[in-house]
Amino acid sequence: MTFDHVALVSKNIKRAIAWYVERWDAKILYQDETWGLIEIGKTKIAFVTPSQHPAHVCFEIKEEFIHKNLTKETFKGHRDGSSSCYVRDPDGNFLEFLYWPPNKKEKNEWIKRYYSNIT
Repeated sequence: MTFDHVALVSKNIKRAIAWYVERWDAKILYQDETWGLIEIGKTKIAFVTPSQHPAHVCFEIKEEFIHKNLTKETFKGHRDGSSSCYVRDPDGNFLEFLYWPPNKKEKNEWIKRYYSNIT
């Protein structure tokens, strides 16, 4: 399990991302009306709308982790080929567990193709 990103709820994705770009020189990895992803240093921050996703901390996991720890959870497929599930901690905070298909090359090619279309 490795840290992937933290997600913050935003009422205006475009405005939030612009602030991080202008103020902290963030790199935009993806942006649409309901979801955005930036990188500052080696840290990714996602911006989500309240109706689409909760604020959360996301960890990338391998299939073995799912079989050992998440067998009762339902994973939802995403447009990028990944899938994930959300779990609440004892205080009600959300953790997202993100799974990519086993072919890492396929993942990296998709990321390059998908994110290269965003400017």
